[in-house]
Amino acid sequence: MSSFPRAQDGRDNFPLHVLTLTPFYPSQRDEAAGCFVAEPLGPLASLGILNSVFAVSPVYRASPTHPNAPASRSIRYFSLPGKWGLSSAGRLLFWKVRRNVRELHRRRPIHLIHAHAALPCGHAAALLNREMGIPFVVSVHGLDAFSVRQAGECAGHRCREVSLHVYQSARCVICVSEHVQEQVLQGSPQSKTTVVYNGVDPALFSPESKSGKTLRIVSIGDLIPTKGHAMLLRAIGRVAREFPFLDCTVVGEGPEHSRLLSLSNELMLNGRVRLLGRQGRREIADLLKTAAVFALPASTRGSAVSTWRPWLAAR
Repeated sequence: MSSFPRAQDGRDNFPLHVLTLTPFYPSQRDEAAGCFVAEPLGPLASLGILNSVFAVSPVYRASPTHPNAPASRSIRYFSLPGKWGLSSAGRLLFWKVRRNVRELHRRRPIHLIHAHAALPCGHAAALLNREMGIPFVVSVHGLDAFSVRQAGECAGHRCREVSLHVYQSARCVICVSEHVQEQVLQGSPQSKTTVVYNGVDPALFSPESKSGKTLRIVSIGDLIPTKGHAMLLRAIGRVAREFPFLDCTVVGEGPEHSRLLSLSNELMLNGRVRLLGRQGRREIADLLKTAAVFALPASTRGSAVSTWRPWLAAR
């Protein structure tokens, strides 16, 4: 096993220094985006781990980081929009961050790079590892582990090749569920994988003790087809008569908004389905406290959460 990099004076008695490369981070547009990356940084710092964060995004999707999020450096890099630019985005990101990482590494040696998603951050981390020798791990957050579904059949072939190289080069591939781990190992059987579930702050997210007649289902996610909101509404339509106090609240924005409204009318769920649009972190926590069930039947997510009140489970 190789030793950690030493400081320029030869000493290595400084805290573990982790550089996080992530496309997911709270922004001024959406403070909940990437909360699963930002929120663990405080507890990690309390353990003596020094964290540096590069929050990256392509130039056509730039959004300043949220002021309440842990300090980070915003990195904007050039990339072709759409599926055709995905396989090359990691190399372009590497050339953008290369000098910044070298300078950071010179001032405070980086022991580990933690990349979120194989493309583009994992690919950039693999190239940094090859050039600078810094080990890296990559976290996989969804079932589309090789980006084939996202990129499509033609562009997806190259995405699979790059992702495979990333997983085989990483010291460890961190999967958010066993299902994600299965997807990674199906395509890359030799990869070293582990499962680490996303955590939650119980002080912020905890159910209310009191109950009422309303059975509220809450769904949170971008209004896009892969999130499965239409499937959820159809399921509610099938049981609506049996459960007259059932309603559904959906949080998120996206191109499916009009279609979901039309579907709600078609299923005669008027007044029982609310599309709230984007909400803040605190508003989401307060909303979840009123929920009997959280539902997100997404086709590409790596894990699902269903929280049932005891009185609902007993029905």
